[in-house]
Amino acid sequence: MNTIKLKYIKYLFLFVASTSLFTSCDEDDEQLQPNIDAIYTSNTDLDKNQGFPDDVVMAEGVDLQDVKTITFDGKVDVLFNPVFNSNLAISFSIPFDEDKGSRFGVQKITFTKENGTSFQTDFEILQPVPTINKFNPERPTVGTPVTVNGKWFNNVLDVIYQGESMNFETISSTQLSFTIPANLTQGGQLEIITKGGSVVKQLDIYLGFEELIIVDFDGGGLRPNNNWIAYGDYNTLEYKNAGGISGNYAELTWVGATANGYNGSQSDAGALMLNETNPEKVKFLMQVNANGAIGTVIEIFIVDTDGVNWAINYTIAADGWQTVEAIVADFGKNYDPSNQSDGDANPAAINQVKVGIGQNSGTPNPSTVQFDNIKWQVFETVQPSTLPPTGPKNILLNGDLELGDADNFENWGMWNGADRMTAETTEIHGGARALKVVNPAAGNSWDAQFVSDAVTTEVGKEYTASMWIKGETVTLRFSTNADAGALYGVDYTTTTEWQQVTWDFVANDASTRLVLDMGVSKGTFYIDDIELKEKI
Repeated sequence: MNTIKLKYIKYLFLFVASTSLFTSCDEDDEQLQPNIDAIYTSNTDLDKNQGFPDDVVMAEGVDLQDVKTITFDGKVDVLFNPVFNSNLAISFSIPFDEDKGSRFGVQKITFTKENGTSFQTDFEILQPVPTINKFNPERPTVGTPVTVNGKWFNNVLDVIYQGESMNFETISSTQLSFTIPANLTQGGQLEIITKGGSVVKQLDIYLGFEELIIVDFDGGGLRPNNNWIAYGDYNTLEYKNAGGISGNYAELTWVGATANGYNGSQSDAGALMLNETNPEKVKFLMQVNANGAIGTVIEIFIVDTDGVNWAINYTIAADGWQTVEAIVADFGKNYDPSNQSDGDANPAAINQVKVGIGQNSGTPNPSTVQFDNIKWQVFETVQPSTLPPTGPKNILLNGDLELGDADNFENWGMWNGADRMTAETTEIHGGARALKVVNPAAGNSWDAQFVSDAVTTEVGKEYTASMWIKGETVTLRFSTNADAGALYGVDYTTTTEWQQVTWDFVANDASTRLVLDMGVSKGTFYIDDIELKEKI
């Protein structure tokens, strides 16, 4: 057993028997000078004359009976019971009271006897390892201060959060503060380093949103089951984990089939996922990897309880895993990411997610696309759009031609040649529908006219009309219909590939209909994604 511990135990017994054991020595004691040989603690890792605040210590020496007071550094008195002292040892706890001037380091302890005799010894009070009790606020937001409550925040050398040193303020030995960096996206480990040692504790942060996992393909989330189904021209849908970022992921493969013109995979349409109704406060996130197939367009749809598919597209521009994110207000209606004029999805009505590979936009690479960790983030405040600047909005209603039943198109009229016009679901530029025109013979431009509802225009202001066309070689043009008189555009000729044609004109009326004059040439052709925008 350690010698110090033996001494410590030995003198505890001596205290109890001190009166009887040492009465016979009174005559000898009168010849001694009071003195402290050493002070020990029960902590055998420490040297003599060392200890931490509140440690119980034993001072060994001679002529120690009748000690009345013990004072540290001439400032702080020790509370002790003289009854348990002997002429060879005194037991007490190391005091530490900052208000009275306690400090760490080597200092004098003064022992004073009842007869006024005083004697001293050196003693080193060691600084304890700091402790962290709590944070205020418990989950601070980025860019704001957080107060750390604990103990022994003396002589703080560094405050490190997530591996980075922070600027900090020591308020007291029980409090310090620092500011959460504004660029953080998750919580992490906080370490406080002092001369007495260091302490580490997890500090979570509140990023201004609550996060809800839709699916992680590892059994978690609002749709925890890996029961997605694939549709259209897909080749395979599998679940894998090799090369993933966090366990399992889904892998959708399209090898180039075109029978349907589209492909994808979808979660089950279970219970509603969200309570928030503001589409500018909810963000969709997903991690994707196209395995180096640069130019691949990943099509993402969120589906509401009315069966409306709200769409965004994400083009792969680099190799490796990357994050797709968009607020719900950025999704376009009816499978069309560009359809930003027909309102926004209600997040509280969304109950399904779809992921596909674009076959008709971007660079249609037959691809293997992996996706994982699909989630919502619900913010307390409105979030900025993630869409790139697009300039003026399309003022035409149903310009993408997605709305309508059978061969009818909402917000559009077939003024002449209605029997030549049908809805097309295969040869499409975007979405799921386009306009197919079959002219049986050459004729006049006005023999087949497709006309928009009237829209508000400003007299004297310039506008740009555009559309995507494809088909046999035919000629067609734009014109307008307005009370102030018609305006006519130039002729365009279709090709076998989709091309966008535009026409600039100055409005001559406050109300204008855009007209597609299409009857001049014999042939079959297709039209999609028609726009009318203010020119800038």
